[in-house]
Amino acid sequence: MKLTLQKKILLWFVVIILISFILYGLLIYFVYSYNLRGERYIISIRDHLKGVDLIIIEKLREGSRFEPFGVPSHLKILPPGLFSRVVYTITGGVLVIIIIAVSGGFLVLRRMLHQVNLITENVREIDEKKLHLRLNLKGKDAISNMARVFDSMLDKIESSFNKQKQFFQNASHELNTPLTVMKTGIDVMRQKKNITGKEYRETIDIIDSEIMRLSKITEELLTLSEIEENECRDKFKKINVRKIIEKIIKLFDNQLISRNLKLRTDFKGNFFIAGNEAQIEQLFFNLIDNAIKYSVSVGDLRISAENDMDKKFLICTIINKSDAIKEKDIPHIFDRFYKTSTEKGKRSFGLGLSISKKIVENHNGKIEVNYNKNNKKVNFRILLPLEPSSDAK
Repeated sequence: MKLTLQKKILLWFVVIILISFILYGLLIYFVYSYNLRGERYIISIRDHLKGVDLIIIEKLREGSRFEPFGVPSHLKILPPGLFSRVVYTITGGVLVIIIIAVSGGFLVLRRMLHQVNLITENVREIDEKKLHLRLNLKGKDAISNMARVFDSMLDKIESSFNKQKQFFQNASHELNTPLTVMKTGIDVMRQKKNITGKEYRETIDIIDSEIMRLSKITEELLTLSEIEENECRDKFKKINVRKIIEKIIKLFDNQLISRNLKLRTDFKGNFFIAGNEAQIEQLFFNLIDNAIKYSVSVGDLRISAENDMDKKFLICTIINKSDAIKEKDIPHIFDRFYKTSTEKGKRSFGLGLSISKKIVENHNGKIEVNYNKNNKKVNFRILLPLEPSSDAK
């Protein structure tokens, strides 16, 4: 038969009380025995040693030292009245202590069990539809601290659940949009009886473009999943970030020209880090691609890399002028498929920035973004730990 926690604690209190009474009984027994022994010893001296003066016997009662077998070395005989008062005082004190201890213990136990039952009932009610519920226990005891930690954990779970739910909704929309466009184009072709070769090619181009879009979304989903499941730190090696950035910039030469963007670069310091080359290439490809895609035409794109004052981090910055985001969008810019409202309608940032943030975190770095609403400049700042063993340029 298994006992509940409450019954176990109550049983423990009963055992403690019984042990206390047993010890108290032994104490009283030994006090009485001690006093009776001393009294008998004095009586024996008085009866058998006829020549002993009564004054000496009275002095023995007051505090003489004896060392008989079984009798303590310092023997004092208490008068009957004083002895009774001592016994009653000890008894009353012990009973008061027991009552206070047991009452306090029961009050503490009752409060603790009430908190435990409250936690149990609230946790039983929490599900995916009631993740907003919290325990909200106040106090500084261990159970209250545990409840606060549990509330903090629920905050994280609720946030993660909401982000996952939003991700699925946005991902479904992103995947459904190109499918809808393709189906619409095919339906139009079917309804037309006399379709020209030009219209046919235009529809094929639209479908091909949407297929490429679908392919990119699925590729980004797979990339994000792979990065989250496997950080690839076992594949880290010494890499030159400057060479990677210059390589990525060359891939966007045509886009820079077509959008009339003037590129300005500034590289100085040590550019060697320990990392995964493929991920670092993906990181700067995504950031530069977004900077070019969402920059205003006929503007500047600035890319720089330098070391911090302690030469422990490589600081890379990418600055461009954009009207695709607002100041309110900055806290959510790394969310997956986050959409920002502009004059041209809603624009999605897809998964590129989410992947970039995860790559930086995998490299023990930090990425942050700032927005100047006066000149509409977006500033991405990436910090990556430098390779300490290298001083190469």
